[in-house]
Amino acid sequence: MPETIQIIASCIRGDENAFRSLFRRYADFAFRVAFRIMHDEEESKDVVQESFITVWDRIRDFEPDRKFSNWLYRIVVNKCFDALRKKKRMQLVYPGAGDWNLMELTGENGPDNRLENEETGRIIRRLTYSLSPKQKIVFVLSELEGLSHADISDITGMGKT
Repeated sequence: MPETIQIIASCIRGDENAFRSLFRRYADFAFRVAFRIMHDEEESKDVVQESFITVWDRIRDFEPDRKFSNWLYRIVVNKCFDALRKKKRMQLVYPGAGDWNLMELTGENGPDNRLENEETGRIIRRLTYSLSPKQKIVFVLSELEGLSHADISDITGMGKT
C-alpha cells in the first residue's frame, strides 16, 4: 500500500508514467470486477477504460487513509451502473441486444469444466437478469468477489443492512 500511495502522489503531480504504473497494477483487478457485473468482455474493457479516465481526472479526490482498491472498485461499479442503464435503454429499443457472453476466468479448460461453467453461467444469468443493477452489483461483490459487508458498503455507498 505505501508504494501505491507514492504512485498516487506522483499521479496527483501529473506524472503520466506513474499513472501507467497504477493502470498496470490495477487493470486486471478492475476488469474482473467489471466482467463479473457486465458479463461481456468488450463492455468490461470499455468500463475499465472509462474508470481509469475517471481515476486520472479525480485522483486528487482520493483519500490516502482509505484503500485505493475500494476507491477504484466504487468507480468501476458506478461505471457499470451507467453501462447497465444504457444497455437497458438499448434493449428497450433493440430487444435481445447485449446478450451475455461468459468468458472462462477459471483457467480450467477441460470439456467437463467448460460444460459445467456454461451451465453455471446460464443459471446465474437467468437468476440475476431480474435483479436491479444495484442488487446485481451487491450480489457480485458479495457472492462472487467475496467482499465483506463493510467493503461493499464503502464501495457502493449503500448502508449496511
